[in-house]
Amino acid sequence: MDRHIQTIFCDDIRHELGGKLSYIGVYSGRLFLPTFPLTLPKLCLSINVLTPATRPFTKLSLRVMKDKDVLFEGNLDDSQLSGAVEVLSDSEMDIKDRVLSLQSVIVFSPFALEAPCTLRVLAETEDGELRGYGLKIEQTSTDMMNLQ
Repeated sequence: MDRHIQTIFCDDIRHELGGKLSYIGVYSGRLFLPTFPLTLPKLCLSINVLTPATRPFTKLSLRVMKDKDVLFEGNLDDSQLSGAVEVLSDSEMDIKDRVLSLQSVIVFSPFALEAPCTLRVLAETEDGELRGYGLKIEQTSTDMMNLQ
């Protein structure tokens, strides 16, 4: 397994009893808006950075990009890096097949959008940059509005 980033873009993330997270209004790669500019009350990102257990992160910084603009940047310190959780905890599994996960939640509230754009999460590690899949924010076409 290679290192990679998984990002869930959604309207809200709720913390449930028992430590569970509920994702409300999840976007699947595209977010269509009727017009620009527009302000969303909230946009949430659940970011999960994964690495093989044999290669724990020694450096990790996260950036949320809107096209070429940096919306958020943060570095994880040594105590946060050492808090990586093993995703598969089968003690019978060989160490080379185990995966470590570091999860972060970022909330933008409100979230102003002036024009169509793409949001993307980047992670800088000791080995270089990781790129996550993005969320493309577009204006609804008049053809789509007529179908509703």
